[in-house]
Amino acid sequence: MIQWDLDSINRMQAELIERAQKDHLGQEVLDENRRQNPRYNPTLAWVGRRIVNVGAKIVQLSGDADQPRTGYKPDIHLN
Repeated sequence: MIQWDLDSINRMQAELIERAQKDHLGQEVLDENRRQNPRYNPTLAWVGRRIVNVGAKIVQLSGDADQPRTGYKPDIHLN
């Protein structure tokens, strides 16, 4: 039973080290992207994409200037 515990601990430690190395490589990539694009903010980019998507859905629901009002369509959702 002691040997099984040691094997499990060693395997878990190896997995943690491997995960830490992958995280370190990912952090290096993120740091390089931040150096190249210092004003880029991924959270703001996500919010901007959501605003565009929701705005497009609102236009689709309400119609635009060229088309008469389309009315409510239950199959079109904002999400």
